[in-house]
Formats: sequence, C-alpha cells, structure tokens
Amino acid sequence: MNQDASTTTPVRAKTNAASWRWIALFVVLAATIGGVLLYWRHTTIYPSTDNAYTGADVVRVAPQINGVVAHVYVQDDEKVANGDPLFDLDATLYDAALRNARAQFDAAASAAGTAADALKSAADTLEQKRAALEDAIGKYRAAKDAEKPGEAPSEATTAALKSWHEALQAFDDAEAAFAKAQDAKITVTTPTTQLRSAAAQLDKATHDRVQTHVTAPGSGWITNMSLRPGAIVQAGTPLFAIVEDGEWWVDANFKETDLARIRPGQKATITIDMYPGLTLDGVVDSISAGSGASFSVLPPENATGNWVKVTQRFPVRVKIATAPDPNKPLRLGASSSVTIDTTSQPEQGAK
Repeated sequence: MNQDASTTTPVRAKTNAASWRWIALFVVLAATIGGVLLYWRHTTIYPSTDNAYTGADVVRVAPQINGVVAHVYVQDDEKVANGDPLFDLDATLYDAALRNARAQFDAAASAAGTAADALKSAADTLEQKRAALEDAIGKYRAAKDAEKPGEAPSEATTAALKSWHEALQAFDDAEAAFAKAQDAKITVTTPTTQLRSAAAQLDKATHDRVQTHVTAPGSGWITNMSLRPGAIVQAGTPLFAIVEDGEWWVDANFKETDLARIRPGQKATITIDMYPGLTLDGVVDSISAGSGASFSVLPPENATGNWVKVTQRFPVRVKIATAPDPNKPLRLGASSSVTIDTTSQPEQGAK
C-alpha cells in the first residue's frame, strides 16, 4: 500500500510539470503574437521614418549687373538681415553712364519747357536720395573696416547700418515716385517724347549705379562664401547662398505602404540626430505627387525583363511648429526622424 502511493506521487509531479511547461509555452506564444499584432497596429497608426532631413528656404545671391568686386562686408556663416550690404562693385563705369544719362535728361527737360517740371523735380529728388545712399554706405564701410576680426558690431557700425536701411528705403520711395512721374499724362510732342526717353535712360542708369551695392535679399546665414575683392562677377550668376531664418521643415521619405493614412494637417513628432533628447512638434504640410525616384536625373526603367519590385518612397513635408532654441540652432540637411499621428484631425487650411 505504501509502495503504490510512493510510485504514484512522482508520476503526478511529472504530469503537473509538463502541464505547466505547456501553459508557459502557450503564454509566451500568445504574448509574442499579441506583441507582434500591437507593434503592427502601432506602426500602422503611427508611421515613422528615419529617412528624413531638415530644410529651409535658400536664396542664391547674384548681382544684377556685371562688374569687379571692390569691397566685401560679410564672411561665411555670418548672420545678416534683409537689406544689409553684402559687397560692392567698382562703380567707375556706372558713374560715367549716370552722368551721361543726366546730361541727356537735362537737355531734354530744357527743350520740353514747363512740361518737364514734374519729371525734373522727381529726378532731382531721386539724385538727392541716391547721394544720401552713397554717404550712408561710405559711413558703414568706414565703421566696418574699423572693427577688429571676431569682435561684436560696434555702436558706430550699428548706427551706420540703421542709417543705411533708412537711406535705402528713402531711395526706393524716390525711385517709385520718379517712375510714377514718367507714367503721368503729358502732351505728346517731339520734345516731350525725347524727355520720356531721356527719363527712362536716367532711371536705368541710376538703378544700375545703386545696384553696385549688393544687399541681402532676406534674413539668414551666409553660406558657401568665398568672394574676394578683385573678382569679376557676371549678372545673374550666383556667388553664394543665404539660408533664411524663417520657416523650417523636414522632408521625410515614407514608404508607399505608409501613405494610406497620412493626410496634410496631421500632427507629427520630430527628432534631430545632432541633438539627442530634443523632440520637436510638427504638422504635415504636403505629400509629394511623385516618388523620389520619379524626379531623379536617371529615372528607373521598369519596362525591362529583369524588373524587380522595390518599395518606393514618397517625400512628405512636415513643418516644424516648435519655436527654435537659440542654443540648439537647426542646420540645413540635418538627419531627422519623423513619426506621424494619423489619428489626429487635420488642421484647417492644410494643403
């Protein structure tokens, strides 16, 4: 009787152990399947990609006229504001052209008599504002040259820069007034026709003379700058660029299988590789109408016998909504990661 009981106990223990092992295996299998399903569901609702790069508006700086560089005011990576002087061109030939145009205009105005009074007054004001502009750039050049390399802008430089902006605005107003005076109705005679022609030539010569001072077309950072005095530049040829400090965005390249739920206006989360731990808020701005490969220099040739199906990626532009941290400035082309919340409601006005 005791021997049978002792034999049954180990058998029952082995049976219970085997049952627990099966139960544990089933739990692990169920947890694995559940985890995979949850991960699949999460990636469907919150698609993400690390194939993303920061972007901003970039303006290529190019002179409107030909010439030889006489003076350079900025250096690479320097911050500039809209209208700040960048460099000057030699104005010798443009001064000569302006004097000739002014002489032709004075002769035509004298021949036209009182009919030229309005145009002559506007031309005089334009020349006064241009002279004031030259005086302002001269003071700014002197203050800039007096600074030592690496020093912060002095009070003299700041004041001269402010005077330059004011003089530039006054000249723009005078130029607009002179253009309006040229468009005013006037009795058509031979002298007045010649007056209009001379006024147009004076307008162009004055504009070209002022364009010897090349200014920043926007606020931002100078980049790829290697211009030096003595260089010969051509009109319309880009010399360097300005990365504007306005809106920033991320161009994220999502797989085509992720696009089904993505809509403009949805919220997104952005991380920048160069700043670990920094998370930025974003909003989906637009979705490209074509894949990245479609706009390449050599698009793929799919109508061939050795075709292999490859998942395509489509650029999705995500605007950065978080205000930039001065201590962590954004850089053009920085590697990023983007996750989109497809459950969020698209904002009004999204593309």
